[in-house]
Amino acid sequence: MHGRALAGFAAAGLALSAAPFFGPPAFYESFLYLVFHWIVLAVSWNILSGYSGYFSFGHGAFFGAGMYTTATLATKAGVPFLWTLPAAALVAAVFGIALGALVFRLPRLRGELFALLTLAVTFVLATIVLNTPIDGGPGLYLGAVPLPAIGPSPSSTFYLLGLALALATLWIAREIQRSKLGTGLFAIHDDEDVAEVLGVPTYRYKLAAFGVSCGLAGVAGGIQAMFISYVTVGETFSIAVPLYVVLMSVLGGSRHWFGPAVGATAITTLLYAFISGGEAMVGRAIVGLILIIAILWLPDGVIPAIQHWVKKRRPAPAKARAEVVPVVPATVQPMPGPTTNDHSPQLKVSVA
Repeated sequence: MHGRALAGFAAAGLALSAAPFFGPPAFYESFLYLVFHWIVLAVSWNILSGYSGYFSFGHGAFFGAGMYTTATLATKAGVPFLWTLPAAALVAAVFGIALGALVFRLPRLRGELFALLTLAVTFVLATIVLNTPIDGGPGLYLGAVPLPAIGPSPSSTFYLLGLALALATLWIAREIQRSKLGTGLFAIHDDEDVAEVLGVPTYRYKLAAFGVSCGLAGVAGGIQAMFISYVTVGETFSIAVPLYVVLMSVLGGSRHWFGPAVGATAITTLLYAFISGGEAMVGRAIVGLILIIAILWLPDGVIPAIQHWVKKRRPAPAKARAEVVPVVPATVQPMPGPTTNDHSPQLKVSVA
């Protein structure tokens, strides 16, 4: 089963990676890159928040840490763009683990308190970046940073980078869900106190999931910094990032590894289908309407709803049916002995 899934991922990657070599318009390559970008952010957020139930509104902070790591190294230190991506992942992961090492030690910081704390961290990090030489106010320009020619054009290069990261993120999310770590995270989601009693190392599992989640967001931020080529605090640490990833994950199904990808694809398509003037407002209104519908009629998300519908449509397996067989009573008749001197009683059983 594992080998079949890996072959499926490899086949999807090869098929999708061939698209840029057919010469599609740059607009479609850029649009698909953005779809992959939001898939990475939504799925990476889900690894901690969807699986364990620790809703984080600070995903923009780790995403922003990756953006500024790449922007700073590429513009001020002259590091090649691709070499900045591991650094972006490392900085975001270390930042997340350091925060989790403190927060997860405090049992009272769960639920709404954890969400508010992570949101506050986003604003604190934005203030630090804005008032230090990391940014200083005007932002960072990456227009002069050379982009490696991975694809036949700059837009195809971003498409291929986004595709590779999206497939890797989905694979990691799938493997975590099917592993002992995933089982422990779902146990934390259902009842953390019971999970601890049953021997689940909740602190270590939450820390590991948080580190992976932040690291993937950091890589996505690094690629995005090069894509937009101009990084500012206001756009980077926007509240829109965590709100959209929460919406995408909830819409698709936060307890399934592929759910956030479905939500991200749907929401991104709607947002970029209406991109000018009043149409942009229409797109946001439709996204809000979808959120209301999902909360009222699809509380578990699209993927669990589809799975439930398929299960209901599937014919029920044949069940063994017990049949009552009438029992014919036996009649007992005395049987005369072979001689007159034999007085031992003998029975003869005949079935009527």
